[in-house]
Amino acid sequence: MRLRFCVICGTNKNLQFHHIKPKSRGGDDHQHNILTLCRDHHAMIHQVRPSDWNNVKTLQKEGMERAMKQGKVKGRGPVIDTEKIEELARKGLGATAISRKLGIHRDSVYRLLPNFKQIRLQYHEC
Repeated sequence: MRLRFCVICGTNKNLQFHHIKPKSRGGDDHQHNILTLCRDHHAMIHQVRPSDWNNVKTLQKEGMERAMKQGKVKGRGPVIDTEKIEELARKGLGATAISRKLGIHRDSVYRLLPNFKQIRLQYHEC
């Protein structure tokens, strides 16, 4: 149950919600599947569980895999358009100008287009 205090010690600091049956194992957000715990007691509860049930990384990985299968993947896809970088390089723009124009870091230009300098020189000389 979602409360404003830890059910073990009563503190109202650093509260977290513990799923009795992890969401990655079919649990849900229903109030009967949730305990309100402080950070310390939440960690303690996970240490009491057997095997990989106490490993948050394993539970997160399982949850992400299940979400991917259901098409509910969280997070964002690639936001940098490599073709746009190449197009701007062909127009003679430098890495700094491209990064400012696209709102990305300059290093990303070099990382995504390893031959950036060659492309820029090739088309700039024409």
